[in-house]
Amino acid sequence: MPDILEKLGPVHLPLIGNSVAVGIFSLLHIAFASLAVGFIFIAPVFELMERENRFNTKAAYALTRFTLITFTASTVLAVIMIELFVGLFPLTNIFVFNRFRYPIYLAVAAFFLLLFSLYPYYHYWEPIRRRSRRLHLVLGFLAAFFVLVWVTILDGIGSYMLTPTVGQGSDRGLFNPTWIPLVIHRFFGNFVFGGFAIAAYAGWMLGRRKGHPDEPYYLYLLKVGFLIGLAALLIQPFTGLLYATQIRSAAPQAFRQVVEGRYDLLVYLQFTIIALLFIGSHLLLIAARTEERGFLPVLREARLGQRGALWGEGALLLSAIFIVVFATHPWVRRFFTLVLVVLSAYYVYQWRHDLSAARSERLNQPTVRRIAVTLGILGLLIYWTMGTIRETARRPDTVRGIISLQEEARTPKFLTGGETPESTGTPPQKGGTLNHPEPRG
Repeated sequence: MPDILEKLGPVHLPLIGNSVAVGIFSLLHIAFASLAVGFIFIAPVFELMERENRFNTKAAYALTRFTLITFTASTVLAVIMIELFVGLFPLTNIFVFNRFRYPIYLAVAAFFLLLFSLYPYYHYWEPIRRRSRRLHLVLGFLAAFFVLVWVTILDGIGSYMLTPTVGQGSDRGLFNPTWIPLVIHRFFGNFVFGGFAIAAYAGWMLGRRKGHPDEPYYLYLLKVGFLIGLAALLIQPFTGLLYATQIRSAAPQAFRQVVEGRYDLLVYLQFTIIALLFIGSHLLLIAARTEERGFLPVLREARLGQRGALWGEGALLLSAIFIVVFATHPWVRRFFTLVLVVLSAYYVYQWRHDLSAARSERLNQPTVRRIAVTLGILGLLIYWTMGTIRETARRPDTVRGIISLQEEARTPKFLTGGETPESTGTPPQKGGTLNHPEPRG
């Protein structure tokens, strides 16, 4: 068997390469998985607040149903992604599994407990609610807790691959400098994408079903989804600053490679999408204030009013432009990002009455619907872009400073000899230790 493995050698996919193949299925997977994670948290909160609005229970049920549907597609894509990872990056796969053996077992257990909570929560919705509404809510929040455990462990493994730590225990890698910042950043990122996705779906349905009896329900979904996405968007710059600061401290070379090196175009793309999210959210708020239709009336509405309002509009627009222009200048960019967040929060507070139930019919305009759909698309693109930046920051390594792509490109001898770095007690290091592990002393 070892002779056969050495003759076969590693697998190299033509045209796109191994990394791109895994990356494609990874991005497709997280598009569904991030929505599922966000909706699992949002659904029981909707149900808990059912007395606040008659549509909350219906929204909770619809989000749970969508989550179960996406689980199928997400699971298939995850299986393909893992199979490609195991086959194309065997060295990294063996190292990661051996180092995180017990956390992976815990993550798998949490995943099954998630299913045992979520499936009864949906499939026995009415019978359980008739018997005990509190029990039904407990199942919903248990599902949210178990999915949090699941993604927290996965984020720990992913963060370790960028900022690894040296330790003897198989769980020590989870406690690396960027683990908790990544968990927090992705947690709110799920709500940015999830909230704007809800608004986008509602806007699309309103365009298809004019005069439909469910129109008030979709108007409510559009408003609430938009507010969830915008609230998380206002928080994300602070969680992103925490995460970026930790990367810069723990892996300065990786940080410079992204911000100042060959991947800086991804940074410009990231902040372009962020600027568009803020501008789009502001335009939707403006459109909610007027009953006129079309983009020109919306822009005219933005220019009307007191001189202070005009200065505020100009400052918000210039701040959105400057965070793109100065995307690779952290201190300048952070200042204008703070201005953008403060102004956006101010306008949400000032115009909160325009999103009230009494005026929600104004949301059923072509302009508002188009902006809502655009925000949903931008929410997906920013999620993909940030994920791509995090993965490319490790290059040219798969586990930064420990396993390189060059080492993955040749057949590791310990694979053909039946040994792993963990089994020998020596963590792999770049420069040949991977292929020539020393025995224990």
